[in-house]
Amino acid sequence: MDRDDVVSDIFATLRLASSIYFRAALSGDCAVMVPPEGRQIRFHLVLQGACRVEVGDEAVSLSEGDIALVPRGAAQVVAHGTSRPPAVPLPRLIAEGALAEGRLTAGTGGDRALLLCGFLAFDEGISHPALEALPPLLAVRLADLDQRPASAAALRLLDLEARLGADGARAILPRLVEIVLIQALRDLVAAEGPEGRGFLAALADRQLARALTALHRAPDRDWTVKALAAAAGMSRTRFAARFLALTGTPPMTYLTRWRLMRSRALLSTTRLSIEDVALACGYRSLPSFNRRFKAEFGIGPGTWRRQAAG
Repeated sequence: MDRDDVVSDIFATLRLASSIYFRAALSGDCAVMVPPEGRQIRFHLVLQGACRVEVGDEAVSLSEGDIALVPRGAAQVVAHGTSRPPAVPLPRLIAEGALAEGRLTAGTGGDRALLLCGFLAFDEGISHPALEALPPLLAVRLADLDQRPASAAALRLLDLEARLGADGARAILPRLVEIVLIQALRDLVAAEGPEGRGFLAALADRQLARALTALHRAPDRDWTVKALAAAAGMSRTRFAARFLALTGTPPMTYLTRWRLMRSRALLSTTRLSIEDVALACGYRSLPSFNRRFKAEFGIGPGTWRRQAAG
């Protein structure tokens, strides 16, 4: 497992599930306000023309083939045209009949932009620092991907499948969006470098990445700060200070939270007994696991499994 596999491990545990909202046709000068919703990751893929996406004080301009990702379910404005009129709330447009047969229409006259809009949902009980490290608005532009052929290929395929609309597209498109998101996070790790701050910088740090890799490969091991420092090739004191400085979390706190995240995923996706889940996540005592799980998520593991199954 290398640092990219740590990213894969994180997203597998988050259990991403994406879906398409609608296709949007924006004409003339218009702006649509999309309200906040949970912790969904919204996306807007430009199929034709150009548009702007705004989140708070952040704004990006997009052209054909580009995609905007809004990682934390924040309110956003999607605008088209040369001026910026007051944004019309999306629920109002829908109530007025602007959405029909999977197509949202806004604005009149002038040039037009066509977009594919949707979201990626994940287990909202999990708050991994990799997600918290993402910017509030992330643009992935084809023009910026000359040196990242894999990312460019996935974005082009996403654009092509969205345009074709062939059989199976509604199953293929969400999976391609997931790929684009994971690739974007991987590219952010490379761009962040070890001089940055946050979980992405920790992944970019070769020594910390070795410790994170070891921890993710064997969460059931009886880890100590000393053992993780040895995996990183650092002294205990330097490793603990470096880990805390970059991630804002002590290494053993991260380990505990990751074990509980993994247990939550295993409870909902496998038939392992609760005791076996506890063992797989490093808990030798079932009562201790039950207490930790309930303290983190507010309900016991058995109740969580029943709710997830229902």
